[in-house]
Amino acid sequence: MRHNVSARIIVVTAAAAAAIGLTLALFFVAENDLKRANSATAQAAEVSVAGLNLRTEVESLDGALGAVVRDRTTLTVSDWNRAASAWRPAFVQLNEKVQTPLQRQQTRQVGLEIGAFISDYAGPVLEITRIAPEAARSAAVSQEGRRRLSTITRQLDALAASATRAAAHRSDHANSFASRATAAGLIALIVAPLLLLVAGFWLMRGVARPLRAAVDAASSVAAGDFSVRLDESRRDEFGELARAFNRMTEALRTNRDELVERAQRLAESEQRKSELISIVSHEVRTPLASILGFARLLLERDVEPAEERHYLRIIDEEATRLASLVSDFLDVRLLEDRRFPLQSANIDLRQIVVGQVERTLGREANLDVVLQVDDSPVIVFGDEQRLTQVVVNLLSNAAKFSPDGGRVTVGLQTAPHWIRVFVEDHGPGIPEEHADRLFEPFFRGSAPAAGIPGSGIGLALSRRIIEAHGGRIGFENLRRGTRFWFELPTPTEAELGEPVDPAAVADG
Repeated sequence: MRHNVSARIIVVTAAAAAAIGLTLALFFVAENDLKRANSATAQAAEVSVAGLNLRTEVESLDGALGAVVRDRTTLTVSDWNRAASAWRPAFVQLNEKVQTPLQRQQTRQVGLEIGAFISDYAGPVLEITRIAPEAARSAAVSQEGRRRLSTITRQLDALAASATRAAAHRSDHANSFASRATAAGLIALIVAPLLLLVAGFWLMRGVARPLRAAVDAASSVAAGDFSVRLDESRRDEFGELARAFNRMTEALRTNRDELVERAQRLAESEQRKSELISIVSHEVRTPLASILGFARLLLERDVEPAEERHYLRIIDEEATRLASLVSDFLDVRLLEDRRFPLQSANIDLRQIVVGQVERTLGREANLDVVLQVDDSPVIVFGDEQRLTQVVVNLLSNAAKFSPDGGRVTVGLQTAPHWIRVFVEDHGPGIPEEHADRLFEPFFRGSAPAAGIPGSGIGLALSRRIIEAHGGRIGFENLRRGTRFWFELPTPTEAELGEPVDPAAVADG
């Protein structure tokens, strides 16, 4: 049916006929409901009349009792006996008129109350009247009679009110339903012809509209908008066209995104090359100028041994700095390679940390170095040269960013599943806006403005090395200074049993 236009016409026509038939059915139901409501109203009126008759008989019963109490004669006693039996026909009539369970229960309760009035109250009062008439006329006896009559009267009123409410509810429901049925009928009489006209118009446009949507979508794709999609909910040929079109645009969007991503990677690569050239031109020129200048000075002038030693020390420091920069520049390629080879073996991480603290920070006389390392060896499975490179980088950064007289704390901690090395300095800390980019290649934050040398490669390379070992690296700002740390997984039994021959670990 979803694939055939004729079937759609039949469905629409049937819908219009169903609307008219439903309207007629609603009118029929509404008529019956009104009849039931009228019947309920008449029944409520009959219940009210029967209740009033019973109430009259009860009042006559009370009057006859009062006459006997005031003047006990043969006539008053005869009237009492007649009234004591006259209420039953009225009660039977009321019981026949009630219909609902609640009304029957209320009627039964009224009968019980009248019977109790006669047996529990009137009988003892008549006996007292025979023996002590004055006592029967007391206020207490009269008050008890009024109370019992008031109870019967309230129950009769409640019964009449219940019947009236039920009839009113039925009448309101019938009127409301009739109003809705009338409104629905009018709507159906208006909608049915319109539905047929709209159906014809819709069927006429059933081909033109999806075709126009396909043309507009194709134009958008030609203009470069690959996010446009056609409605795939149809189950005819246009639905198949929409699904094929959407697959095509999705493929085009994917290809476009891949091209954009490649272009961005090329742009980033070019930017890094430019940054590398800028760093080389700035960082290499300074130590190289110092080496050339002091070497030429030693060649061209005769200097004292002490001064000569001072110049040679400067040349040595600048040459060491230059060698470090060259090593960093050679490591730039490792940052871009997808495979990061490691020559792994069982090594003592404690020996690396202690040894590099002595080599790197031992000559920094202006620093207070605190070493928090136990005497026991800490065995890890990793590349000794690369892990040494990470430790040296963290120690060098701590020395560069710590002020004179500052403290550098180096520690080594072990846990069941990881081994941590941390380096704390008393430097200025890491600004929040630099935190996300700190481990990016060539990013140096505020170091250039502070005159602190470096290439911006060390932390990026350290992260690659630690992640290649299956660990993680990070930092946290302290109240004074910064703590850099890295964690390595505790070696497994298989790794501890590995021979010392190096193994390659790939895909960091």
